[in-house]
Amino acid sequence: MEIKVDALVLRTADYGESDRMLTLFTLQRGKLSAACKGVRKAGAKLRFAAQPFCFAEYVLAVRGERATVISAANTDGFYGLRGSVEKLYAAASLAGICDALLYDGIVNEALFLYAVDALRTMCEGDEAEALIAFILRALELSGYKADFTACAACGAPVEGRAYYDASGGGFYCAECARGAGVSEGTVQLLRKCAQLPFEQSKIAPDSPKRALKLLYAGLVARAEADVRALGEYIDIL
Repeated sequence: MEIKVDALVLRTADYGESDRMLTLFTLQRGKLSAACKGVRKAGAKLRFAAQPFCFAEYVLAVRGERATVISAANTDGFYGLRGSVEKLYAAASLAGICDALLYDGIVNEALFLYAVDALRTMCEGDEAEALIAFILRALELSGYKADFTACAACGAPVEGRAYYDASGGGFYCAECARGAGVSEGTVQLLRKCAQLPFEQSKIAPDSPKRALKLLYAGLVARAEADVRALGEYIDIL
């Protein structure tokens, strides 16, 4: 049987002398694995389709639980990511988060479209803010939405310095302080990335790093998604 899917390459692993196994995030069939044969040979026709972050239309031959790439038509290689180490690490973080949150064969069209949009934004603009926005959406779609507009205990607006409980995912006001302290600049950046009203003047240069540390803690504590690339990206910011 042959199937056609629109897919992002999340992860690759070399095997044999010239083959590569791909972890694909497909729009139509969720996450699946597929072999791409001979792609490590010089001049291989499908070499582009076996690269990280490739977005293409793949034709797969499926026999039982095994899938093999027969052909691919490139949609977007996100070549702008190659412009800096930071962009590459941010993209690797996005791919790692998708890989960690998705179950094989479970379709998640919204997350797929968010991922494609975030990668395009990373190519053209601020990769840190694009990654923060993506993580917020990914957490929400996975049932781990964090409300940083109101205190999880008393419901009061979260203003000024706040607190975040990674295990529970809640933000708290200064009076109900629970968890780790969060600067006002970090809260404002989270609001910006969530497309909520925010104050740009209060966002500090280190706010992206602080926001990503906070979200990483939430991913690990609540979704058990320990994405190494995200930790490495935070280190180089």
